[in-house]
Amino acid sequence: MEEQIVTCTSVGVYKYALTRGKAYKVVDQDADKYRIIGDHGRRIWISKGYFETGEVPVMQMIDWKFDDDIMEWNIVEVTISFNNGSRRWCNMTTPDKLVEHFNHSMMDPPGMYIDNLIIMKSLDIDDVEQTLRYLDSQGELVGASRFLG
Repeated sequence: MEEQIVTCTSVGVYKYALTRGKAYKVVDQDADKYRIIGDHGRRIWISKGYFETGEVPVMQMIDWKFDDDIMEWNIVEVTISFNNGSRRWCNMTTPDKLVEHFNHSMMDPPGMYIDNLIIMKSLDIDDVEQTLRYLDSQGELVGASRFLG
């Protein structure tokens, strides 16, 4: 078999064996799976859906920041910076802050739709960091945010 390289685009349930953005040498494959040597040093079969063929760049989060004061606003904006120089934004809130928003707001109509809203247990820096890193490792952070021009 000619040497083939694949790049991980999502770790899925394999966070012990994969790193998003890392290239892996394929040691075997079938129609649906690649066999690679994972980060844990063992050979493992993983669905081809977790990879792109070749060594390709993968957009990954570098850091993030709150754009609003989390004590003043019920729904806060967050800016996320990526390794390719782009920036994206999303909204964050907690269930309690969302209830407060509806209880103290004169909304017309009495509902809303926000496709880039992340609902958190808390807006603690560690919780936000862990959630954004998780979404990034799953390849879902771009879909949970919008481009910031």
